[in-house]
Amino acid sequence: MNQVTGLFRKETADWFQNTLGEPTPVQQEAWPCIAAGEHVLVSAPTGTGKTLSAFLVFLDQMMRQAQAGLLKQELQLIYVSPLKSLAADIRENLKRPLAGMHVEHLITAGIRTGDTPQKDRQKMVRKPPHILIITPESLYLMLTSKTGRNVLVTARAVILDELHALIDTKRGAHLMLSLARLDRLCRRPLQRIGLSATIEPLDLAAEYLAPERVKIAAPPMEKKVRLAIISPFADPAKRKRKDPVWEELGALVYQHCQGSRSVIAFVEGRRYAEKLAYYVNLCGGAGFARVHHGSLSKEQRLETELALRQGSLRLLCATSSMELGIDVGEIDQVLQVGCPRTVSGTMQRLGRAGHNPGRVSVMQMFPRTAAECIACGMTAQLARQGGVEHVHPPVECLDVLAQHLVSMASYGGYELDEVMEILPRAWPFRRITRQDVKAVLGM
Repeated sequence: MNQVTGLFRKETADWFQNTLGEPTPVQQEAWPCIAAGEHVLVSAPTGTGKTLSAFLVFLDQMMRQAQAGLLKQELQLIYVSPLKSLAADIRENLKRPLAGMHVEHLITAGIRTGDTPQKDRQKMVRKPPHILIITPESLYLMLTSKTGRNVLVTARAVILDELHALIDTKRGAHLMLSLARLDRLCRRPLQRIGLSATIEPLDLAAEYLAPERVKIAAPPMEKKVRLAIISPFADPAKRKRKDPVWEELGALVYQHCQGSRSVIAFVEGRRYAEKLAYYVNLCGGAGFARVHHGSLSKEQRLETELALRQGSLRLLCATSSMELGIDVGEIDQVLQVGCPRTVSGTMQRLGRAGHNPGRVSVMQMFPRTAAECIACGMTAQLARQGGVEHVHPPVECLDVLAQHLVSMASYGGYELDEVMEILPRAWPFRRITRQDVKAVLGM
């Protein structure tokens, strides 16, 4: 800790060392850059301390302000999460350092997603939190309303979590234009911190994150992994059954849960999650397995996540909804039914088990067909070698631009010159011309 102790108050450094021990390499690289106020891209495998590498500097700064009597009841830090469930999880995880440093009554964190009740939104307007945890869509809606803008205007920095999950999508382009508008609202470029699992190429991801110079914190970090591929091909004698492959998959998955307290089985689709849980529960009894996917209600998702975190749920059959950094406690192993769509997704899922630094992440893969055996083998080999797909962010998304132009018009109006000042601050729109904007407005 001695390399970075000088960055933090003694209380902060002591809490970290007593609770978590030595900082990880990515934390040692990221903290000085963040403390210096620079834009920083933090890229490292799952379970290497990325979230605290982003938050701890800002928490420490707010505590210094509180000690000096300078901490106002206004927003300072915005954390953007691509998932509502991850947003709720981050707020829970923030309670640990705040309580550990005895400042939970001084530094407040609020959450704004589609699940946030109206009374909580109104309370946030009257008494803004110091840290706002929000989804991209809710940030866009706040930029569109007068009350939302009044909360956002004091922000100083923004953390973009799971950047790899957004960068190749129009949703990411939409978010970057929201951030460009946020800079204009706050009358200064906000400090941007991007958090990502392994992402390539790093230079492009850094350019995407901010138009100014971005420091990259991506030290070589060897994450020990173990992958095994197990074929569940049904016995010919069982072919007359209704669903022989899934029956055997259910039996195999149940068998691999024996001796483990908590297991996550990933599948490619909600229907398959339900099907796998059904066949596992035929072996293990009702309630042995539960599902997690985007179609579940907020209450069902939270109940399932809590059961997994507490160790009372043996098996969770999940889609990519559990792929990102939701804290689910100690997971003994990860199973993958079918071949994941991407190598980067495989790495994310693999990181759910052995989540803490220094632990081995283990994944058993169950291909459903002969062709999937080959695909699983190739994916596993690339994952062992640490290779991931290169990002290809969409550009000149005129449909997204049209949405923002309407949003900007709904509050106060604007001149074309203002639009042309905002666009270069969002990487996907940096080459949009004045004539392009006129054409969209004309349409």
